[in-house]
Amino acid sequence: MEHADQGGTMTNTAELSCKEAARLMSRQQDATLLPIEEEDLKKHLYICLSCRRFDEQLVFLRRLAKRYGESDPPAAG
Repeated sequence: MEHADQGGTMTNTAELSCKEAARLMSRQQDATLLPIEEEDLKKHLYICLSCRRFDEQLVFLRRLAKRYGESDPPAAG
């Protein structure tokens, strides 16, 4: 599988595809990954800018959802 790295250079990442990385990132939001999964994901995120951005978005959305869930519900009008 090829991905553009930070400089736009195409890099071969045979260990983990973007689809597999996205699945792990999503699962990581609710559960602890196995050590090998964490390592594979870490390697993938190091070389894949698109997946790093996706991971940042997941974390941001998770924080927003958590903050929204903790706020008081709107008053009935």
